[in-house]
This record gives sequence, structure tokens and C-alpha cells, in this order.
Amino acid sequence: MSEYAGGMSEELNPRDRDSDNGGGSDESDRRPPVGAVPGTLVEDEDAFPTVIRLFDFGPDHSEEHVITDLGELEPYLNKGSVTWIDVSGFRDLAMLQSLAERLGLHRLVLADAVNVPQRSKTEAYPDYLLFITQQPYIDEEDEEVHNEQVSIVVAHDFVLSFQEIPTDDCFEPVRDRIRNRRGLIRSKGGGYLGYALVDVLTDEVFPLLDDLEDQLEALERKILDGELDVLTELYVLKHACMDVRRAIDMHRDAVNSLLRLEAGYIPEDVKPFLRDAHDHCVSQTGMAQTLQDFAVSLRELVSSTQANRLNDVMRVLTIVATIFIPLSFFAGVYGMNFDTSQPGNMPELAMPYGYWIFWGFMASLVASMLVWFRVRKWI
Repeated sequence: MSEYAGGMSEELNPRDRDSDNGGGSDESDRRPPVGAVPGTLVEDEDAFPTVIRLFDFGPDHSEEHVITDLGELEPYLNKGSVTWIDVSGFRDLAMLQSLAERLGLHRLVLADAVNVPQRSKTEAYPDYLLFITQQPYIDEEDEEVHNEQVSIVVAHDFVLSFQEIPTDDCFEPVRDRIRNRRGLIRSKGGGYLGYALVDVLTDEVFPLLDDLEDQLEALERKILDGELDVLTELYVLKHACMDVRRAIDMHRDAVNSLLRLEAGYIPEDVKPFLRDAHDHCVSQTGMAQTLQDFAVSLRELVSSTQANRLNDVMRVLTIVATIFIPLSFFAGVYGMNFDTSQPGNMPELAMPYGYWIFWGFMASLVASMLVWFRVRKWI
């Protein structure tokens, strides 16, 4: 977690907010009104406070600052080193507009980055490219999938990133690599930094898929143990798998567009790394589809288990009813009133020990039927 994210108050926890996109108001409230000027920014009173952090580095140096005055950016632009400007929170629209003007960004670029939600996409401009994606996560409270919008602008002399939720910072692994000079990132340019940010966004989905798999496997064990009151939990997981699969598909398409882009700010030596990130996306698509199929199969398992239970009950009831049919017949016959003093009227009713003989006959009949059922493998 970044230093400025660590100081956010609990009331700004994204897990406590209602938006399906990681926080904020309803989606319809985040869009410009009909007929608005293209590039209009939509103010959101629930947005996180805007924090701008600068990271400037090269093979021999690395420095980072929290920017409070945009004039502090001037010494770093066109410096020859890699300048990474990370924006978190979209509350201060005036500051964001001023930042976009200083960097020479088209007004539509800023609108796409700030007016969430946007579809995942890659767009090329003459001097830079825009990459937008939706980062899925599962809310621990409602157990539903939410998306955080993350945008990246890659230019020749700077990289600009936008994160909707500061407290859910996913770029800290990249910062750690820069600080500790791990890998190639300090010796490469802005194109490689752009790839590194896209790559960490891609890899962030793997733990989410693993968590969904663990939950589905735990649910499978509960079903096999006979706990069938799991339909609500199962449907929540099923929809979570579907939502994650949808986010992965859109992210994969955006990465694929980025990979096929012919632009100078994406050097050829970065393309192999982007292909690796795209391979991860394809792998995640397969994993998400497998989990979705797994959830469907669990629903079928619940149905088949319930049907088997019902069949077991019906088999037991059928056996009991079948056994009592002949018993009821004999009990009905010998329950009739006849005058045993007259010939042909049930002389066995007057036999010594007739009562016990009758019960012995009934017990033998039941035992014979049970043996026959066992031989026929009906029980």
C-alpha cells in the first residue's frame, strides 16, 4: 500500500461504498447529461480526494514525491528520464483539468479516465496512447464482484496513471521494483513502464481466480457431505465467476489492441513482454470459463443429489408398502367374523396356538420378501 493510501481514513474504504465500480454513486449519476459538450467531466461528491504522486527514475537515480502544486512537475517534464505521474481519486476536477492541460492531453482522454465506468479499451493519439481497464475485486461484505477503473497514458516523455480507489493501490509492486532496481524497469523507458503497469493489473486477477476456485471447492465438499441448503451461496459464486470472466475478456481485448498498436511510444523490444501479458489474459479467460462451468456443474450436483435422496425415500416407502400388502390381506381375512362351529368356516381359528402360528407365518413372509428384494438388488 502506498504511503498516501495508508493514511486514508476508514470512511474512505472502497468496500463500504455502493457503486458497482468500486465506489461512488450509481452508474447513471457518473455519466454526463444528454447533450453535454464532449469531454465534460462529471463531478462525484463521493469520489476519493485527489492525490498526485510523481516518480522519476533512470538507471542511476530514483525519486518520488507527492505533488501539491502542479508547478512542481515542470522540472521533470522533458528531463530525459522516465517520469511517472500517478493520480488517485477523482474529486478535484479543477486540478485534473490543469494537469491534463500541462501534459497536452485531449479533453476526451481526461473524460474517459475520470467519468467512470468506461469500457476497457486502447486508443492511440498522435503523441500518446490511452489504456483503460476495469480491475475486478470481490467485496468482502456483499460478496459481489465490483470493478475499479484504472487508466494509463503512455507518452514519449511521461507515463500518467489514474486509479479510482487510492486505498486499493495495485501499483505498489511496480514502485517496489523501481526503488530496489529489480528487473529491467530502471534501464528501460516509458513504454516498458506502461507494460509493467498493464502486467501488474493482469496478474492481480490470478489471486482472485484462485479465491473463487477455493470457494467453489469448499462448496463442493459441503454438497458431497449432504449440505444441500447452498443454492444462494452457489448462485452468488456463479455470478461472481461470470462478472470476473466479463472483466477479463474486456481487459484481454484491450491488451490485444495495445499489442497490435503501431506507435513509437511502444518500442519493439517491449512487444514480447506485452505478448506475455496477453498470454496471461488468455490463460485467465480459460480459468474463468472453467470456474463458470464448475459452478454450473455444482448446481447440477445439487439437483442430482436431491433427486437421489428423493429416490431413496421413495424406494424405502415402496418396500414398506409392498411388505404390508400381503400382511394386510391376511390380517383382513382372519379379521372376519365366522362361526367356527359350522363346517367350512375357518377351522384354523380354533387351532391351539393359532395366534402365534399366524405371527410366525407373517414374520416368515416378511423375511422371504426381504431376501427376494436383496437377491433382485432392489435394496
